[in-house]
Amino acid sequence: MRGFWNRLLFVDLSHREIWTDSLSEDLWERYIGGVGLGAYLFTKYGGNFDPFSDKNPIIITTGPLVGTAFPNSGRHEVVSRSPLTTFLGESNSGGRFGFELKRSGLDGIILTGISDVPVSIFIDDGEFRIEETPELWGLDIYQTQDAIRKRGNYSVMCIGPAGEKRVLFSSIMNDEGRAAGRTGLGAVMGSKRVKAIAVHGKKIVEVNDRIEYNRAVKEASKSIMESPVVSGFRSYGSMIWMDGGIGFNDIPANYFMDRSFQFDDLSSIKFHEEYQVSSYNCAACVIGCGRTVRYNGLTVDGPEYETVAALGPLLGNTSFQNIVEWNHEINRLGMDTISTGVIISAIRHFLKAGLIDDAAIGSYYSDNFSGINRMIQDIAMRNGPGNAIADGLYRYATSLGIDRDLIATVKGLEIPLHDPRAFKAQGIVYATSTRGADHMQGDMYQIDIGGDHPDIGIVAGDRFSIDSDERVRTIIRTQDFRQVYNSLIICYYAQPDPDLIARAYSLATGFSASIRDLVDRGSEIINLKRKINEDLGLRPEEDWLPVLVRKPIEGEPQESGTTDEELISVLQRYYRLRGWGKYRPPQR
Repeated sequence: MRGFWNRLLFVDLSHREIWTDSLSEDLWERYIGGVGLGAYLFTKYGGNFDPFSDKNPIIITTGPLVGTAFPNSGRHEVVSRSPLTTFLGESNSGGRFGFELKRSGLDGIILTGISDVPVSIFIDDGEFRIEETPELWGLDIYQTQDAIRKRGNYSVMCIGPAGEKRVLFSSIMNDEGRAAGRTGLGAVMGSKRVKAIAVHGKKIVEVNDRIEYNRAVKEASKSIMESPVVSGFRSYGSMIWMDGGIGFNDIPANYFMDRSFQFDDLSSIKFHEEYQVSSYNCAACVIGCGRTVRYNGLTVDGPEYETVAALGPLLGNTSFQNIVEWNHEINRLGMDTISTGVIISAIRHFLKAGLIDDAAIGSYYSDNFSGINRMIQDIAMRNGPGNAIADGLYRYATSLGIDRDLIATVKGLEIPLHDPRAFKAQGIVYATSTRGADHMQGDMYQIDIGGDHPDIGIVAGDRFSIDSDERVRTIIRTQDFRQVYNSLIICYYAQPDPDLIARAYSLATGFSASIRDLVDRGSEIINLKRKINEDLGLRPEEDWLPVLVRKPIEGEPQESGTTDEELISVLQRYYRLRGWGKYRPPQR
């Protein structure tokens, strides 16, 4: 078996013990790596424990292509029980951390227990140690990374003050502003008093057939570079969707209520004209969609599309200056920009609608959003009104008696910035995703504009049509396919021919598999994650989408809306085709 070291690092924080162990070969083949491996390991070492229990593990995994030259494979996955959703939490990130971890001779790390003092873990090309680092506690993510890099040439994964304070949507950051952002796993890391993990590796990852693998790498790189979509990412980063998405009415404004926003004010082209912007590549990346901005003497990470859309049109803010400042503050403190942005826009709407009457909260939004920086800091530090908001939008809004259909969450996770009325199949992905509302578990907004793969059953269709077996099969197959990406692990922006992906996997590992074989394993991984969630208390009625993002916007096609009856019909089809039994809608 190649492509893996068959070596996992176990760290018992309570007893300060550290050791390595292996798995049987059939498990590596069955679960691929990444999120598939992480979910399997959760069944062994996790369970129905409080997210902040010493028994709840943090599982960090790489994949069989990570650490090699395969394009856009330099990523890592983090799995744990989410404190935000209470279900299986997962998030992956780019940068160099996954690449360095794999090159250190490890396929992953499993953290258990709770340290009595803040610690950091150091991995030096096969040597491991736990160090007490109380001096780092309280530092932001940039200060933390700078302090650790003074000790050596490390890639650093860390939490900021928000993770230390257990903000339920805090992220785990690495390599400047890269983020395993969703589902609040930074809070789990903070509960264990782990401030950082630093890794440096220089081992060469062995593949089964080096010559043919290198040919597959070159072919995949060429295929990616010739894509017109990639050309846009290279020129303007992910923010290019601020220009492309509006043509499909895919960018929500004013808390998903309308489109009355001057979208030209936040054009990606305008941003690159007005700011000093540089691009960067994650490990093994051939695209370079990452952006840094020189602003007020600082080098600021991002912003990416989701951040711009959340802190711009969704909030009713037309200022790039605001977005750059807020994005930096959210990153610095270690929070998810999607959740934070959706929450800030939701509270503004609730104030305007008279659902909240609180002068302290209202002051955040006065004088053209002059108090938003303070709001972000209050949330991260759990100060004043920020303490309740730090528990996430669903808990905060329901505690005030706000109707569930006005709360932009699924399973407690804030809805991303691809509007389900623009691509209705995207709403079904949100409703059924195992980690909650999630545009990365099935990118139907890309599939239905021509990014499909008919050879594996992923077929573009009418973006307003969802209630047929054919359409639901495409949704399911897309979700299955994305599990393959999250397990190998490859960035979604790299989309070579699927057969090339399977070929690279087979050449790397020696496990012969077609792309259909891998997608079938993706289906098995989803079913495993579903079983884990059911054991954690998930009920069918939690696969649902609030009316907020289903009600047609005035002036847009009526067929863009999704009624309760249509949603129930589609979800019944989905359950039948997944083999999940009978779907039960929530009581209305």
